[in-house]
Amino acid sequence: METLAYKFEQNIPVLDSVDVLVVGAGPGGVSAAVMAARNGARTMIVERYGCPGGMAFFGEVTPFMPNHVDGKTLDRPLFTDWCRRMHYYKTAEFKAAHPFNPNECCIKITKEEAMLAMEDLLLEAKVRMLYHHTLLDVVMNGGDIEAAVFHSKSGLCAIKAKVFIDSTGDGDLAALAGAPVEFGNEDGYCQPMTTCFKMENVDKSRMPDKEGRNRLYEQAKADGILHCPRENVLCFSMYEDDVMHFNTTRIVQKSAVSGIELSEAEIEGRRQIREFIDFLRSRVPGFENARIRSIASHVGVRESRRIRGIVYQTADDFINAAKFPDGIAKIKYDIDIHNPSGTGTKIISMKPGEWYELRYGTLVPMNTENLLMGCRAVSVDHALHSSSRVMPPICSIGQAAGMAASLCVQRECRPAALPGEDVRKKLAEVGAWL
Repeated sequence: METLAYKFEQNIPVLDSVDVLVVGAGPGGVSAAVMAARNGARTMIVERYGCPGGMAFFGEVTPFMPNHVDGKTLDRPLFTDWCRRMHYYKTAEFKAAHPFNPNECCIKITKEEAMLAMEDLLLEAKVRMLYHHTLLDVVMNGGDIEAAVFHSKSGLCAIKAKVFIDSTGDGDLAALAGAPVEFGNEDGYCQPMTTCFKMENVDKSRMPDKEGRNRLYEQAKADGILHCPRENVLCFSMYEDDVMHFNTTRIVQKSAVSGIELSEAEIEGRRQIREFIDFLRSRVPGFENARIRSIASHVGVRESRRIRGIVYQTADDFINAAKFPDGIAKIKYDIDIHNPSGTGTKIISMKPGEWYELRYGTLVPMNTENLLMGCRAVSVDHALHSSSRVMPPICSIGQAAGMAASLCVQRECRPAALPGEDVRKKLAEVGAWL
């Protein structure tokens, strides 16, 4: 690739200096910011888009995969607080028929309700929110991040903090700060991306069952009218009688941290959607008059960078249902690996009543002094990442990062020096199931 010499140097404004700065306002980032603020830290969250939500909003991801033991969610309190607030936005008729149950809050998520509920939590915790600011760089002082640099319509700016939390999902802040990175499986490929979409005006009474839909899908692929590597049709009913959600496109061998490949993934996802719309209307009973209801504004990303931390966990901990004194999240969700290169999905489930624990050290990147991870890019291998990456555990990871950051501020210590057992204890005191 041709290169061009380019130098840039100027004084830029420092917008603020806070205790805790969270970069990225997805489920992990919001949970981190709210927990840090609730525990007394002066907290700011910065988001590149105009609202919180992350993949729950921009990727239109639904349902949230269940992370339950004995019918009870393992992810408390921030995940259930978020779901309770989402329930607030339901109609009176719906709430009368479906009273809020914290253990039944993973399905049929409406992205607008998810976004409003997240902002409610941030406002109630008095977190300062800064939207339309994109992370650009970091200013380092040895192993410390002195400031994060952002770009907005106003140009460049910087924000200083005592402790930083990377909730970008892709580990952008940690990578800029020099933390070591892993990427993908043994072939260097991450799990495939998916562009979600919804169809409305569907006559569900005439819609074939799962096996029938998959037979039609296979025939359409054999006839050359569908070109999607996925092995079946993955779709879900929504609360509305005529709406179906599709999480079924599959975009393989593209990197979510390559600007060019991410652009290509967006185009490929929508190419597949066009084919699915034609297929559904022409070959699937009940969809003859179906309309496009919505299409995700950002391709859904399952996996990108994984930041190496002072602790590294592997699929062995899943297999052995490993528990730890410094465990900060309980996870039951399957190892769920969508084939990074084509067809097939590998599923490994745990025994009933079992779970494994994610350790505090997986949130503490190596080669940095004042940084914590509050997103899916924690220090685990490719297989374990496929279990820990889903929305409910990400809320638990985020809240643990937020609690740890606030404790570091209070004790004037580094994240690596903070005992994980103390983080676990404090989380349990505020309602985490630990």
